[in-house]
Amino acid sequence: MFFILHILLMATATLGIIAGVSAAMFFRKKRSWLNIHKYLNSLSLMVMSAGIITAFIYVSSTNGEHISGLHQLIGLTALNFSVATLLLGLYQFKVKNKSAVRTAHRWLGRFSLLLFLTAITLGLILINIL
Repeated sequence: MFFILHILLMATATLGIIAGVSAAMFFRKKRSWLNIHKYLNSLSLMVMSAGIITAFIYVSSTNGEHISGLHQLIGLTALNFSVATLLLGLYQFKVKNKSAVRTAHRWLGRFSLLLFLTAITLGLILINIL
C-alpha cells in the first residue's frame, strides 16, 4: 500500500512542479502567473515530502535500508534542492540584487527538475519497468 502511495504522490508532485515551471515559462504575460507558480510548486513540494515519508514507512516495514541506492540519494537531493529553490524564490523579493538571486532560483529549479526526472527513471528501473 505505501509503495503504491509513494509512486502516486511522487508522480503527482513531479507533474505539479512541471505545471508550476510551465506557468513561469509560458504565462508571464498573464497577471496571475506568479501566484499560480508559487501555489503549484509549494503544494508539489508538500506532496513530495509526503511521498518521501511513505517511502520511509514502506522501507521500514520491509526491513530494508533507507538510503542505500542512487534512486534514494538523487530523490533526497532533489527534495533539498527544491526547498532551496523555494527559499530563493521567496528571498528574491526582499534582496537588493534581485537579478542574481532570480538567476540562481531559475537554474537551481531547472536542476531540481532534472534530478526529479532522474530519480523517477531510476525508480522505474528499480521496479523493472524500464
